[in-house]
Amino acid sequence: MDKNYWDEYYKLHGGDKEISDPSSFAKFILKNFFSERKFNIVELGSGNGRDAIFFAYNGHNVIAIDQSTKVINIQKQNLDNKFAMNLHSKAQDFVKEDYSRYEKIDAFYSRFTIHSISKSDEFELLPKIYDNLERKGLFCVEVRTINDPLYGIGEFCGENTFVTDNHKRRFIDTKVFRKQVLDLGFKELYFIEENNLSIYKNDNPVLMRIILQK
Repeated sequence: MDKNYWDEYYKLHGGDKEISDPSSFAKFILKNFFSERKFNIVELGSGNGRDAIFFAYNGHNVIAIDQSTKVINIQKQNLDNKFAMNLHSKAQDFVKEDYSRYEKIDAFYSRFTIHSISKSDEFELLPKIYDNLERKGLFCVEVRTINDPLYGIGEFCGENTFVTDNHKRRFIDTKVFRKQVLDLGFKELYFIEENNLSIYKNDNPVLMRIILQK
C-alpha cells in the first residue's frame, strides 16, 4: 500500500468537506445492513476516519485499521465522549493483522482499499476475513473495477495495476473476485457494478459494491 502517498494526501486534504463527510457507501450500508442492531465493525484502511466515525456516531463499535492513524486520531477528538468510546484506531497493515485475537467481529468494511493491495495480499486477506467473522457476519466492499475510466491509464505495474499521479491502483475484475469469495463459502447478499455511486470532483469511478455474508 502507498503509505507515503496517503500520509501526504491526508496532510493536504484530510479536512476537505468532500472527504470528511461519510461516504455514500457508508450511508448505504448503515441504512440497509447495520440498522437493526449494534455491530462490532473492523474497517480495513480507515484513512481519515470519515466512515469509522460515522458508524461510531450511530452506535456501532468500530476498530479502524490503517497504516497511519494520525488523521483519524485528530478527527476523533471532535467526537462527543459518548461516541468516541465506540471508536478505536490501530496503526497496522490490515493484511498482516491477526484477527483471531479479536473478541468478536460482526462485519469487515472495506471502501477503496482492496484495490490498494496486491493480488497476493488479497489471497492472504480474504480467508482471514472469512475465518474470523461471526456466523452470518458481513463483508462489505466498495472498490474500483476494470471497467473504471482510469483503467489502463499510467504506468502498467502488473495484473490490472497502474500508477497515475504517484498513486498505484489494482483494478478489480468482479467476475474473478466474486468467484474467489463464493469459493471461500460466502453468500452474496448484494452486488452492483456501475458509476454514479461516488462522484468526487471530476472523478466518476465505476465501482463494485458487494455485500457478503458468512
